[in-house]
Amino acid sequence: MIRFLGWVTGIVLALAAMPLQAQSNALYFIATGQRLDDTYGFLTAWMSGDGALTLGQPISSPFRDGDLIVQYFERGRLELHPAYNNAILRGRVGAEYVAALGKSFPPPTKTARESPDRRWFAETGYTLGAPFLTFWETHGAVDVFGLPISEPRWEYVGGTLRYVQYFERARLEIDPRTTNATPSIQIGNLGRDLARLRGVDLRPVPADNAIPVDANGQPQITLPAAPSPSATAPPATVPTSTPVSKPVTPKPLPPTDHTGKQIIVDLSDQWLYALEGDRIIFDAPVSTGRDGFNTPIGHFSIYAKVREQTMRGCAGGECWVVPRVPHAMYIVGGVALHGTYWHNQFGTGVRRSHGCINLPLKAAAWLYDWAPVGTPVTVRR
Repeated sequence: MIRFLGWVTGIVLALAAMPLQAQSNALYFIATGQRLDDTYGFLTAWMSGDGALTLGQPISSPFRDGDLIVQYFERGRLELHPAYNNAILRGRVGAEYVAALGKSFPPPTKTARESPDRRWFAETGYTLGAPFLTFWETHGAVDVFGLPISEPRWEYVGGTLRYVQYFERARLEIDPRTTNATPSIQIGNLGRDLARLRGVDLRPVPADNAIPVDANGQPQITLPAAPSPSATAPPATVPTSTPVSKPVTPKPLPPTDHTGKQIIVDLSDQWLYALEGDRIIFDAPVSTGRDGFNTPIGHFSIYAKVREQTMRGCAGGECWVVPRVPHAMYIVGGVALHGTYWHNQFGTGVRRSHGCINLPLKAAAWLYDWAPVGTPVTVRR
């Protein structure tokens, strides 16, 4: 209640300093460039459900998905269900993310199921105990997080090894690098990750007359100019290699057109996904360009393929000659997806390359045979 009153007080103060046409029932999140309002009741659901903590900021506009109206947030998704008297429910982003990546989790041991310090859920077959149980109970339990669909496990998240547990609607995480005596539990950004995998439109929208707010929904007095939907980060300078065929400048492609094959490289997670339509059929860890040789971000396509070659070049005061590099697929300039035999630090967060996207040998061979010239490749943060 104190938090709610503080929020209302902030709104009143902001309104006093803003033009009269500003609407108090629409918020504009400056960091993500998205609106949140009550056209479908999502603003009220966000506020009443401790949305700043459990959902994070909106990252998409509301849109129709089958029979539902949905809106994606950093950590989850809100859904309007006409079949349930227009009830607003949390989307099952945890279960859907696990299914999309083909993850499977072993069942708990008999000792864990019978432990007095853990709760066993017959519906899913998994248990819940310290350190996640108290957080789960305190912040909404089944309504917010759903039931557990894994046991606690160690897993790389964006290159950082974390202690996690998956739930139907979320993933809870602990970063072991924190120095606090009590572990700090966070809610993973599965809403963001699932939206990217599905090609949801995450481009910023105009603020119009909504109240500008920060990540916690607190009003900001200055209304920013609407971000440009087409703004993209400029490609970083990368070294050139020598492909067998003459490089061709690729034309930018629209993101995720769902008409056929495409490749997505996620720099934050250091992971690659191969999709056919909306379905992920293959994924693999990668190692991308280190600082000073950053892999460019944007929409490209495979413009040349070389089954094996010697890669050589000079940039940033360094020169290299790497013989017999297998299964090179060039996407922009001298930047290629290719097999890598000289290290195995894929998916760990360690970026080893001079700009290329390093793949394990078997993964590169599979991708080379699967992806023809012209296959769209999206490289994103």
